[in-house]
Amino acid sequence: MSQPTLTVAQVLGAVGDAVGVAMPGPIWVRGEVSGFQRTNRGAAFFRLVDPDQPDNALEVAASGRMMVTVSHALESASVGGLRSGIEVRVRGTVGLRRNRGLVQLSLLEVDPAYTAGRLALDREEVLRRLAADGTLSANEGLEMPLVPLRIGLVTSRGSAAHADFLDQLRRPGYGFSVLTVQAAMQGEAAVDNVVRALERLAAEDLDLVAVVRGGGAKLDLAAFDSERVGRAIGAMPVPVLTGIGHEVDRTVADEAAAISLKTPTAAAEFIVSRVADFAGRLGTARRMIRESAQAAWAGVVGRLDHSAVQLAGTRGVLRRQIDQIDHIERGLAEGARSKIQRGREQLGAMGEMFEAIGVEPTLRRGFAILARPDGRVVRSAREMTPGDRVTARLADGSVVLVVEK
Repeated sequence: MSQPTLTVAQVLGAVGDAVGVAMPGPIWVRGEVSGFQRTNRGAAFFRLVDPDQPDNALEVAASGRMMVTVSHALESASVGGLRSGIEVRVRGTVGLRRNRGLVQLSLLEVDPAYTAGRLALDREEVLRRLAADGTLSANEGLEMPLVPLRIGLVTSRGSAAHADFLDQLRRPGYGFSVLTVQAAMQGEAAVDNVVRALERLAAEDLDLVAVVRGGGAKLDLAAFDSERVGRAIGAMPVPVLTGIGHEVDRTVADEAAAISLKTPTAAAEFIVSRVADFAGRLGTARRMIRESAQAAWAGVVGRLDHSAVQLAGTRGVLRRQIDQIDHIERGLAEGARSKIQRGREQLGAMGEMFEAIGVEPTLRRGFAILARPDGRVVRSAREMTPGDRVTARLADGSVVLVVEK
């Protein structure tokens, strides 16, 4: 007996009936949102992918009115809007979309707490992995520059965060140089954009890098919980500051950065305060150097004044001593001349005396000088004996004498 041939409508109707029987009421389903799209009327279509079995996916559809309700619930929980890449727990009815022959979940509700919890769990797992290999503390270990003037900035150009950050740097009038690299700060492209921006700035000669954006819901900040962003920050050669604009939760980027501030303005204020602190210390050092120099100068001047007074007194003493020396010199000269004259006179008298008592004058007065044959002068009669021959020198000649007695 041959099998009956069914029409497409009959097959789809049977499948639809079977689905209705298997799942007659709303059910809760968890999975990761993929391929999220919105129509111009606000309706949404996406796939709900099984995280454990990515090949399994369920088509999900939501009307524009339902999306308003869902978005309000997510925003109230500070989670943010639905988007691809997040894990959700949704409630809906399962049916058959006949025009496409697909099983489809019609969205009725989203559990914001589940998504927030999953985000927190995912963040903790990423932090655990980054901590295990040292990436989480790598940037914090870099030395913060004393005067950070060359700043790299990762942000969305033209955004309020960009404007606030630059305005805060301009106010004090310091010579900041800012190199801004454009990056989408939320959405599917945000992770790639932020990582590429950090990699580009890593090749520049900078003092530090700031990553800033305005506030937002948890899902708006999802890119900053990315492991790739955390690792890019950990690989930076200079300290990284984050000012991501949220008050409560700290993202992976915040944990990996050297300094985490609440807002872009706070990040800029930190940089300004760092430079201002150095400028203040420089001013204090300048003042202390000036005061020390003035004190040293005053001391030198005082010593010079004292030395000048002493020198003036010394000049008077020297003048008196010079006068005394001149007086002594004159006295010495006069005394010397007087002594020399007296010496000359004495020498003259002695010369006359020696001339009067000299040998020749004595001989002329009748005296004689007796000398032995060897020329020795006879000074005493006791030196001679009878028979000795002596020569007698007289004024006009000499005679030889023989001693008889």
